This record gives sequence, C-alpha cells and structure tokens, in this order.
Amino acid sequence: MGIVRIMKNILFPGEHICLFCKENMMDDSSHICTNCMELIEFANREVKLNLHHVESIYYSVLYNRFIREKIHDFKFQGKNYLYRPFGEILINTIEVKDIKNKIDAVTFVPIHRRKKALRGYNQSELLAFYVAKTLNISFLKEHLIKSKWTLDQNRLGKLDRENNLKGSFEAVNIEDFKGKEILLIDDIITTGTTMEECGKVLVENGAKNVYGLALTSSIKN
Repeated sequence: MGIVRIMKNILFPGEHICLFCKENMMDDSSHICTNCMELIEFANREVKLNLHHVESIYYSVLYNRFIREKIHDFKFQGKNYLYRPFGEILINTIEVKDIKNKIDAVTFVPIHRRKKALRGYNQSELLAFYVAKTLNISFLKEHLIKSKWTLDQNRLGKLDRENNLKGSFEAVNIEDFKGKEILLIDDIITTGTTMEECGKVLVENGAKNVYGLALTSSIKN
C-alpha cells in the first residue's frame, strides 16, 4: 500500500469500507461490499398507481429485511452517511430505466422544519443531493417545503393518508422549475399519496412533468 493511500485511510477512514457493514473493501465506488450486495434484491421497477400529477414512479430494491433495517438506521439512528450507498442504488435505477434523459432537475419530498431539527437532516434531501451532484443535474433545494405538521403516514390507513397531507406542501422560488421536468426523490413508496401531493404542488406552480423515484416500496405488485 502506497503512502498516499495510507494517509488517505488515516484522514478518511470511511473511504475504503462498506458503509452498510463496515467491512474493508477494495473497490469502494458503490460503498457496498459484495456480501451486502447479495442481500439486496434489485427491482428497478415502475409502480402503476395512476396518479394525476406524477407521470411515473420507480423504485430500486425490494423491501426485504436487510433494506428495512438499513433504511431504519438511515432515518432514525443518525446514520446519515448511508445516503452514499443508497444514492448509488438510485443512480443504478436511473441508468437502467433511462430516467436521466427525461429530467431537467432533481428535488425531494420535504419534511417539516421541526422534524428536520429533531432528526438533524432530511434523508430524502441527502439522497437527492447525491443523485443531482453525481449526475450533474440541477438540484432544487429550497423549492418545495412542508408547511404543515402532520401525523406520520405509516401509522394511517389509505383514506387517512390522503386527507392527512392535503395542503401541507408549498412551492417557493417557482421560477427555477417552471417548464421543467422534475425528478422527485423519497426513501419509500407506500400508496403514492406523498408523491402525488408534492407533484400536484410542483405542477400547479409550473413544472412541466414530475417523475418519482424511491429506494423501495411496500406495495405488493
């Protein structure tokens, strides 16, 4: 091992390990080791939900035990660095489904400022930033906000989910996305209600089309 690599490992100890299991790895381009890769069930699938304001929704991997645990760590255990391997998973879907050629900008499902303050970050924002930066696409950071505090969607039935989010999102700085095709990123798709509400706000404020992309989905299809 050369002196440059030794110094790099000292200064940046996370550069040559799998960010899921912390095992050493030779090729760190995806931040996922071979063993963890075998636990991921890639789907790269489009969800048929017939939404009014989102053209298509895709998700990357099946919602198995491994992914469920890692998303929980990402969202609730402070492991925000997992945006890198999860971001690579999203980029794989973008390449497989040829999504990049459809979009002009990337944004994300926002969370309420109070929740972001408590958690310290918005996991979907981190994913969107990684995707936009890696693919050199415009990143819309402060254009979609959640202005109303709502109950967690995963604790509600389908009808309550739809009513829970109505009027909770707002668009700002709309001149930046008028007439543009937007990729909207979230961590998980269940009923599509969240993406539909976000897509509605974007389209009603000038976006040409909205496409959705999530890491995984709990929809049985």
